[in-house]
Amino acid sequence: MPLTIVAQFQAKPDRGPELETLLRALVPPTRAEEGCEIYELHRSLEDPEFFHFHEIWSERSYWDAHMESAHLLEFKSSSEPLVEDVKIFQMELVV
Repeated sequence: MPLTIVAQFQAKPDRGPELETLLRALVPPTRAEEGCEIYELHRSLEDPEFFHFHEIWSERSYWDAHMESAHLLEFKSSSEPLVEDVKIFQMELVV
């Protein structure tokens, strides 16, 4: 069963451009991962320091592997000083 992930990042004040650079860098290697069907980064029009990933993985196991990938682990450590809050929602398609 496909897994939908919604990941939301709120940058610390005035750190949005730096965080965006790091988030953008995740896109090419993640899209190349097995099981990644959709991986889209969005920035809020109301708050330029708020970012949202919309992800669809063909199976949970692929997302689990993504969460342990080298590029994501590097992002987690390098983005820590830039991020105010992170929320990750694991979802399933209803209709």
